[in-house]
Amino acid sequence: MMFPLVLLFAAAALQKFQNDVEKMYNKNVFNLETMREKLRTLNNRVQTCRTISQNFRSSCSRRMMTNISAPVVTKLNPFSTSYISGAWGHDRGPDDEETYWIQPLANGNRLGNIVRFYHSFEDFMAARNHKDETLVNSYTDANAIQGPGTVVHKGIVYYQCYNLPELCAFDLKTRKVRRLALPGAGFNNKFPYCYYSCLDWTDINLAADDKGLWVTYATEANHGNTVVSLVDIESFNVTHTWKTRLFKRSVTNTFLVCGVLYATRYINTYKEEVFYAFDTLTGMEDNTLSIPMEKVAAGVAHLHYNPTDMRLYMYNGGYMLAYQAYF
Repeated sequence: MMFPLVLLFAAAALQKFQNDVEKMYNKNVFNLETMREKLRTLNNRVQTCRTISQNFRSSCSRRMMTNISAPVVTKLNPFSTSYISGAWGHDRGPDDEETYWIQPLANGNRLGNIVRFYHSFEDFMAARNHKDETLVNSYTDANAIQGPGTVVHKGIVYYQCYNLPELCAFDLKTRKVRRLALPGAGFNNKFPYCYYSCLDWTDINLAADDKGLWVTYATEANHGNTVVSLVDIESFNVTHTWKTRLFKRSVTNTFLVCGVLYATRYINTYKEEVFYAFDTLTGMEDNTLSIPMEKVAAGVAHLHYNPTDMRLYMYNGGYMLAYQAYF
């Protein structure tokens, strides 16, 4: 019965805040932009609570991640050492079938049109019995993949559409594609992940956790800072958006766990550090984290969390790494 109480308190706080805003407006003594930001945060808390089932049980009961293991999987991608950018992960489809998938990028580490699937971890590790799904026939097709921000979630491949600030959703069963525009989102290396050097074509990134499908990007309106949007997978529309103060070009990658956005930064060729968190439930930011992550190369093309096995999946200089997350 925890979530109804949280919803009740959040709704009461929102109503109180609205009343305070009206009083202060009459006295003309407040900063409008500050009030709008606080009101937006409270409203997001109410809406987020409403979307959580009362039967919700997962790692999210503890919510904040506390540590990350050393890599439990370290494997070179099966295509070539030249495929230094891409994405990989683990998915359970709508019929509960298990798959491990790899999406390599070619053509200047920018474009892709194939996702490779293995139907067991043993097959994945042995690089056998794979199936290549060709999404489109050409790298420059309107529905081709751009950038390493791809994720496969419940049998659907989500990715940035070719040459546009839009999301594509490719259904592996029906082979139909849905598209979703992200107004104002930077693309084509306007707001990639950087730190010491920039990793091209990383403007728009997908993630899926216990709460649903997420997309992270940056906009000029938010001064190049990271924006997080929650996408309803049924209607394929954005339902909530949060604006952070995390400058996207100052981090090497981001990922979401239990509705919390985490950011990493470069320490050296073999080490990253999770240093920042933004909680979409509370709107609070924390830039004092220090959670190390081992890696095998400098560039982190993609990083995301899978709630099924509570692991993080990284595509790192052509290598595929997996880590256990702890709460």
